[in-house]
Amino acid sequence: MSPASIHLFNYFFLRSLYTCCAMKKKLFVLLLSIMISLPVCAENEVGMMKHDPAEYLSNTLPVLYINTVDEAPIVSKIEYVDGYYYLDANGCGDYVSVGSADAPLPLLIKGRGNSTWNFPKKPYRLKLDAKASLLGMPKSKHWVLYAGYNEWLAGHGKTYLCFKISEKLGMPYTPRIVPCEVVLNGDYIGMYFLTEQIRVAKERVDIIEQNNLETDSTLITGGWLLEIDNYNEEAQIRFKDKGTGRTMRITYHSPEELSSEQLNYLTTLMNNVNVHVNTWNMSSREWEEYIDIDALARFYTLLEVIDDQEGFSGSCWFSKDRGEDTKLVWGPYWDTGSALGNRNQRINDLDFFYNDQDSSKRNRWIRNIVKFPRFQIAYRKWWEKYRDEVFPTMQAEVDAYGQLTEQALASDYLRWQDPSSTNIAYYRMKFMSALENKRNFLSSKWDVRLEGRLWSTYYSDTDLALPQGVMAYAVDRVDNGKMHAIKIGYVPSGQGVLLYSEIDPDSISWAPYTGDKQEVFSLLAGSIESQLINDGYILHNDVFVLVPGETKVPAHHCYIPFSSGPNSPTLINVSVNDFIAGDVNGDGLVTSTDVTVLYNYLLNNDSTNLVNPDVNNDGVITSSDVTLIYSIILGN
Repeated sequence: MSPASIHLFNYFFLRSLYTCCAMKKKLFVLLLSIMISLPVCAENEVGMMKHDPAEYLSNTLPVLYINTVDEAPIVSKIEYVDGYYYLDANGCGDYVSVGSADAPLPLLIKGRGNSTWNFPKKPYRLKLDAKASLLGMPKSKHWVLYAGYNEWLAGHGKTYLCFKISEKLGMPYTPRIVPCEVVLNGDYIGMYFLTEQIRVAKERVDIIEQNNLETDSTLITGGWLLEIDNYNEEAQIRFKDKGTGRTMRITYHSPEELSSEQLNYLTTLMNNVNVHVNTWNMSSREWEEYIDIDALARFYTLLEVIDDQEGFSGSCWFSKDRGEDTKLVWGPYWDTGSALGNRNQRINDLDFFYNDQDSSKRNRWIRNIVKFPRFQIAYRKWWEKYRDEVFPTMQAEVDAYGQLTEQALASDYLRWQDPSSTNIAYYRMKFMSALENKRNFLSSKWDVRLEGRLWSTYYSDTDLALPQGVMAYAVDRVDNGKMHAIKIGYVPSGQGVLLYSEIDPDSISWAPYTGDKQEVFSLLAGSIESQLINDGYILHNDVFVLVPGETKVPAHHCYIPFSSGPNSPTLINVSVNDFIAGDVNGDGLVTSTDVTVLYNYLLNNDSTNLVNPDVNNDGVITSSDVTLIYSIILGN
């Protein structure tokens, strides 16, 4: 009986055993350690015996054959080794074979990765002698062989499926990834993922490439291919994150060698970003002069839905194209090592990824960026796209991936005895469970639904009767500079009112006034189509979202401070059951301006615009009130 046959028996025996003993993990681990230590595996530990491809190949995936010159070992992540390759499409899909055993093509190969390089199954970086299209991906010389060893969901598709989410969210570039099997110097080394290496190229990060050691000030504004890194590298600048006090490491991948002009430009740019994203003034838009807010919002949404607990710590890539007015664009996404981690399996411990308290997760910048109201607006549309369009497709993606790789993954287990490969169905179920847990958590934070309720404002130049089920509030008195409201039974002429209903607004019968003066902010069914509104909250699809000034939004289903005039509304504060908690300055909004007013009082005893300072109603005005305002702004 061959070693491969014995391993195959062990593999399916362990899979069956795991299924039966899913609730008795200690027993499983004990039996697993005994099986792995059997004599048939001892030869693997020596590392000299080759694993015959004829016995191990699943023949269900394409096969990449690599031979180094004189079978030289690959022991460095710095020095390339000369070799040859050919790709056998193996009749899989529409893939095309490249080269052949009789006519292999030249390449260079070296190790790659950080912690992953220490595992027995090594990841590699490939540099072809000539550009080639491999497994349907665009031509390039530069490729990565991702090993996927010893991490939960590794061979079970965590990276592959997270990249699918990136694609479905419409990231401008997501590295293409295709599973295959690899034979190195005649030794079967398992199932790998052939992946595009992130670099500047038309089909990858599509920016104008910048020359090394460039000095022309008009050319050093881009393109920059950069990474927030958690390892010290030579091609790197370092400084302190003003928000967390932790060291920022910005690795520059393109260009690779900097002139003094390039170094000064990059250093100045990063310092400016560092200052402006860490401001306490949440109404500031200076940081948007440097960062593409929409691209960052999409990237952040991806990190959040897959719970990448070190998303702004390591392998966080971003770029800048050439031009004085171009901005930093976040992406592409790369490293899934900390995505969908164990924290995500304990529902009571769920949190936003940037709040992870693990000392190894050193997320920078994002902790403060998420506090900007305009950023919250920007990421909401990407969250809704994920929630409504992407997540519902992921179970089918998981199933398809499982059918594609199950046989190859069994062969990979025979080769490496990676314990994560002993129960395929369990890990794929765990992947979907992790996605669903995080989706539900985010929904509880971001989808603050007020089913069957309508807040709106209305103005008319004639008295109007209220529809059935609608209540109206108007200004009653002014007390210490604060306007109060009283419930009334009709819409009085010449006065803005606040309307409230607990029934479906679409079922309300209302004939909008069509006289000489157009009603302002008439938000019931059949009212004006769209309008420019001042800063405030709108109730969109029954979800409160903060909208910046001069934003054109559908008038229907809106909640904003109500007006006192037909054309230039005056925003007033209404005290009706404290329906706007956190409104410190009495402008009817809860924004960073309230934080500013409160800080001015606490730090400088400046009571200007201070109307409702005790946000948490504990009888004192302290920093706890500031904290609560931030919580309200963030929707927590």
